[in-house]
Amino acid sequence: MLVTISRYSFPHEAYVARALLESEGIPVFLADEHTITMQWLYSNALGGVRLQVPETFAARAVELLAECTDNAAQDEEL
Repeated sequence: MLVTISRYSFPHEAYVARALLESEGIPVFLADEHTITMQWLYSNALGGVRLQVPETFAARAVELLAECTDNAAQDEEL
């Protein structure tokens, strides 16, 4: 079963998160990426591009994304 762990307004944002998780060996699926690529105005209506992982990987995936977000915030402070 797949679990949505994050949503992004634009596909390119989801691609960065997917690359991070796949580099850690976590299988990732993006839902609605093609629809939003073709009709970006639908992004809000559809809830954005949904980043999904198998349920067994969800906790680790959320942890990795949180670490990445924390590191980006620290870099902005410098």
